Amino acid sequence: MSHKKPNLITTIGLYAGGLLFVIFAILLLLQAAGVIPGVSNIVYVALVLLAIGCGLLYGIGSRS
Repeated sequence: MSHKKPNLITTIGLYAGGLLFVIFAILLLLQAAGVIPGVSNIVYVALVLLAIGCGLLYGIGSRS
């Protein structure tokens, strides 16, 4: 039985998606607790781009 590494696109997608869920969960908890009042749409777009960028870097780095 051989252990095959997942596809690069799958790896990047899973890391980016996982990071995105964690960041959004933390952001929503902070909003619910009243620590931060409100977040604009630009912040959400920036977080999505950050998660995709980190997923790309980590996915490519883990393949080598």
